[in-house]
Amino acid sequence: MGRPSHGWDDGAVTRAPSARHWWELGALVALAVLYAPAVGDLVQAWQQDTYAGHGMFVPLFSVLIAWIERDRLRAAAGPGHRGGLAVIGAGLALLALGTWSDSLLVKGLSIAVVVAGLVAWSFGWPCLRAAAFPVGFLLLMAPLPQAVVAAVTLKVQLFAAAFAVGMLRLLDLPVYQRGVVIELPAMTLQVAEACNGLRFLMALLVLTAAFAQVTQRSVPRKIALVASAVPIAIVANAMRVAAIAIGVHYVGPAAASGTIHNWIGKGVWGITLIPLIGLAWLLARGGMSKARPLEEGVA
Repeated sequence: MGRPSHGWDDGAVTRAPSARHWWELGALVALAVLYAPAVGDLVQAWQQDTYAGHGMFVPLFSVLIAWIERDRLRAAAGPGHRGGLAVIGAGLALLALGTWSDSLLVKGLSIAVVVAGLVAWSFGWPCLRAAAFPVGFLLLMAPLPQAVVAAVTLKVQLFAAAFAVGMLRLLDLPVYQRGVVIELPAMTLQVAEACNGLRFLMALLVLTAAFAQVTQRSVPRKIALVASAVPIAIVANAMRVAAIAIGVHYVGPAAASGTIHNWIGKGVWGITLIPLIGLAWLLARGGMSKARPLEEGVA
């Protein structure tokens, strides 16, 4: 007599999640349709906006990190919470605001908020806390606001020009600076807006943030590694400008464009990764050395 009752309970439990899964699938389809135009706008910005190219790598890194941390996320997953629906509603309100104001930044924020709501609704708040980084990382999909670009561009241009001139003078090479213009005997170089290094900075920030999440255990160390990417990227871009100026002096105007120019950029990019990897190793090593006495004490 007890078995049929038990079987009915099992059937009820089985049917309830099945109905919920259909609701979740329907919600995913509806959200995919709603967000298709916003995603299309982001993809177009990644292809056309100078300061948005990094965005195309963000969802890929987010999925990769979630896969790397899949065991921890699976352990944190539990029953979904209806409060996630409120978060989804807030994300949809942001989508409406971003569409009305034609703001890609708000639309990108909306995507991250809706994904957070879906995780909470499907797997619960503990799972969302565990997935805070791969979900929050999606905020970097949006391009830099024009106000930020306008406020920073001239400053980094002037820094790059001054740094390059300083390097040339250390080598006792003839040079004269007028703002962002570097006058050499062979030709006059201008550190244009396209050479301000912000595109390089954003790409390096995205890469470093993902790298920090994978290699560092504590939040302060992750923040320290990501923060270091800012001065490293700015100095690296200034070194690139200096290398081009030195190349112009010794090789001629051909160093300012074409193959030599491209190889200088790639070389600087490769060299930039060395201090980041070294700092990541030192931070991770420091974290392990502090953790060892604790483990030995417990043992």
